[in-house]
Amino acid sequence: MKKIALVFTLCASLFGDVLEIRDFESDLFSKKSNQLKKIEFSLLFDGRDLKENRHKVIDALNIVISSFYVEDLFTSKGKERFKSVVTKYITKKYAVDVDDIFIQKFRVVDNVNVEAFIDALKKEGFCKESKNRAIFDDIEMQK
Repeated sequence: MKKIALVFTLCASLFGDVLEIRDFESDLFSKKSNQLKKIEFSLLFDGRDLKENRHKVIDALNIVISSFYVEDLFTSKGKERFKSVVTKYITKKYAVDVDDIFIQKFRVVDNVNVEAFIDALKKEGFCKESKNRAIFDDIEMQK
């Protein structure tokens, strides 16, 4: 019986498909700062017919990721829960078989604060010319 199960597993893995999603970006809400944070991650999906259903996988990622806080995805428990929910959602909604998801990269993308950037430029003396000051003052007034 074990031999039959082993042969079946090997045959299934031969017909499996690997789909790579690189540099997927999304905005997630942060519990701590009450602001949106941009995240970026890369994933490998192992399953069947994934390349033909890439659009469904990306749709599922967009829907499922929005139900998580950015802090949840920093923990190993949160990442495992995310992978589990994505797998279940894709299977239930689109009937696409996903065996495993592997997280290749996960990071929070730093958002540049425009006000802090302008203040830093002013502090370093890049706004000495009246022309440059007028430009920065116009930017500040548009906020």
